[in-house]
Amino acid sequence: MVFIRYGQNRNTIDFSTKFVEKYGITAQRIILKIGGWSRELPVNINDELPEDTIGIPEQSHELTIPEGIPYELTINGRVLSLGPVIAFVAYLNPKELHPKRLERLKSRFSEYHSIKGLIYVCAARGINIDKKQIEGYYYNPDGEQPQARWIPGIFPYPDVVYKRHPIDAVRYDDLVSHIGDRVINSYYFGKGELPEYALRNRVLKEAFPETEKLTGVEQLDQMLQNHQSIYLKPPKGEGGRGIYSVALDHQGRYIFTNSMKRATIFTSQAEVTSFLEKFIQRKYIIQQSVSTTIGGRNVDFRVYVQKNGLKQWVCQGMIGRVAKRGTIVTNLKHVEKLLPGNQAIMYLFGANRQMTLQIQKKIYDCCMKACKELDQCVGNYGDVAVDCIVDRNYNVWILEINKRYGYDSLIKMKNRKLARTLLSTPFRYAKALAGF
Repeated sequence: MVFIRYGQNRNTIDFSTKFVEKYGITAQRIILKIGGWSRELPVNINDELPEDTIGIPEQSHELTIPEGIPYELTINGRVLSLGPVIAFVAYLNPKELHPKRLERLKSRFSEYHSIKGLIYVCAARGINIDKKQIEGYYYNPDGEQPQARWIPGIFPYPDVVYKRHPIDAVRYDDLVSHIGDRVINSYYFGKGELPEYALRNRVLKEAFPETEKLTGVEQLDQMLQNHQSIYLKPPKGEGGRGIYSVALDHQGRYIFTNSMKRATIFTSQAEVTSFLEKFIQRKYIIQQSVSTTIGGRNVDFRVYVQKNGLKQWVCQGMIGRVAKRGTIVTNLKHVEKLLPGNQAIMYLFGANRQMTLQIQKKIYDCCMKACKELDQCVGNYGDVAVDCIVDRNYNVWILEINKRYGYDSLIKMKNRKLARTLLSTPFRYAKALAGF
């Protein structure tokens, strides 16, 4: 851990004798790198500096590289890097950023002292591709009040971007051109895209129910012929809104049931064709139903999967969601009860402890395998929630992989330990990805 201090000399990088000996610095000229900013400087010995402090020139181009926060240090030849520098893209517009609002993110920084470095919160539109700068607020671990904890500034491009809000293509492409494949949750795929990837990937195909882009009534008829019931889903997550289950009754009528349990009945293909037009225009998907119920209530699982500080995928935990009777979705407002994952398995299958652990392992293995495949064929991911179902034959089916999932279920369950882990772990991965 080192600190920086701005010196009077604008043309040198200053170390104490003890610092030089500790880190084995022999070069007469050092390339100092902090995030996307770098500068070559001659070395100057200044024994007035504390042993853990580097003296650097004042920045002449209005970049914010704060004193007073701890940095990690790496040396590679003549390149001395301080960091990690992590950009946390949490909003769309810079106007949304202010200390009072940023306080809701404070829990994410509970492990800051083991991560260190310059971590700043920013908005997607605060990325200036012309100047290679980003407007935002950095986290000051010593700030006791919001105004002191969140300090505004103009920052260099980072080592790593942790993306919780989409970034437009122009800004995203510019970031990648400078930092490479170090954007966590890089590509925001929609529900309709995952099935396309699955069709071209054997591992993913085995994990997903049969899913296609909705094209018309003939396709719907074929899916209903192959499966007892199907779902129509919007291409992007909408909190359960817009989802329909579709089945044929004993008279051959089409029964469309929405998330509010309202049923619409059609007796002819012509009526269904007219009804489907708006869904086709909105690029809906059609999906095999693999729902598992108990007492008329749908049950599914949410598995939290992240990369840790070793850059390895781990399942951090799992919850089970039991929907209200007759409801086809398990979003929080439609849930009757939330259970820890193991209790949900026991509840659903009447399983003993050994069988429960076996089913849990099967769920975790499936989710991690899918995440690893996404890394290979779509983008760099590190923080997702996987929604899945286990059918009566104990097959695991992945329904959705969420990049911007919420934590309300965990708060409601008072599982603050897991919530805290989920909030802080992405920064551990970001630190490792940055090379610190």
